[in-house]
Amino acid sequence: MKLAANKILVMRYRFIGDTVLTVPFLRNLRQAFPAARIDLMIEPFSGQVIEGCPYVDRVIPFEFKTIHTYSAASDRGRFAAYRHYWKLIREQGYDAAFVLKRSLSSALLVGAAGVPRRIGFATEGRGILLTDRVAYRQDQHEVQNFLDCLRVMDIPVNSTELELWPEAAAEQKVGQLFKNAGWKAGDLKIVIHAAASLPAKQWPLERFCAVMQALRDRHKARFIYTGAKGDAALYEEIERQGGFQGLNLCGRTSLRENIAVYRAADLFFGVDSGPMHMASAAGIPVIALFGPTDERKWGPWGDGHVVITKRLACHPCKPHKCSQNECMQSITVEDAVAVVEQKIKTLRPGSRQD
Repeated sequence: MKLAANKILVMRYRFIGDTVLTVPFLRNLRQAFPAARIDLMIEPFSGQVIEGCPYVDRVIPFEFKTIHTYSAASDRGRFAAYRHYWKLIREQGYDAAFVLKRSLSSALLVGAAGVPRRIGFATEGRGILLTDRVAYRQDQHEVQNFLDCLRVMDIPVNSTELELWPEAAAEQKVGQLFKNAGWKAGDLKIVIHAAASLPAKQWPLERFCAVMQALRDRHKARFIYTGAKGDAALYEEIERQGGFQGLNLCGRTSLRENIAVYRAADLFFGVDSGPMHMASAAGIPVIALFGPTDERKWGPWGDGHVVITKRLACHPCKPHKCSQNECMQSITVEDAVAVVEQKIKTLRPGSRQD
């Protein structure tokens, strides 16, 4: 049955990458319902990345502690938090809710709040709580899974590209940071992202240093580090090992300002992370190191990106339960340098190739 709705709730409160990958869904939803009110319930820190999104009328912060490194709990206890959001949803009188979050609790919330149409993935035994169930596929990208929630309602999908909305002031700030560092417009600027939300996704720092050394020697590459203030020490260690004179912006630029950072860079090299998705949405080539997670679902979305991975017998696994990190350890410096050099060759055909 087709959807008729004037007030729509979209629930996808989780990580930075998840938020970025939701944008094509939001854009196509807005195109189908130009006059409807569309609210997005999302974790506050992650929600910063899509400020300025024209496809949403209101962002509702879902303040609840998750396993993500950067999430923060509210002052409410667990029961009080669920009660608060149940009451909020009920009072808003939504006609429909797209439950992109796959948890049982999210379906319970909209079901208990009496939302008439509840569209979402039939996972975790919650199908009975949904009026319109969507098959969740492990063999396709998460962007397509989100869009399937529209397709099941016969809502047209006209575009699938990512997008973000940088601020002019942020772009000016980033330009000044590069200028203050003595960088020139023609310098090869590479974002190095070694920080991950979970240890199983990380790659040894000494290998990052070895790749960076090769790029500095061959291309006089400049390096940029982004992240939260707590990530700064990681890049200080990279600098201690290699003395790259990289620009450490951890804690110096906000999540939104990092959109401008990525747009001003030439290349992103790093691990599976939220910033990886931000970089692909910002429009620069991404070379991503993948281990426990499935790149078919979580790889950088769009053309021109490359994933380096070693598929072991246990792939994919649950990264928060993996302590061995063997898949990431299997990726060698030589693997990475070869891929990065090939990408640089496409970006700068006359670049040196040793």
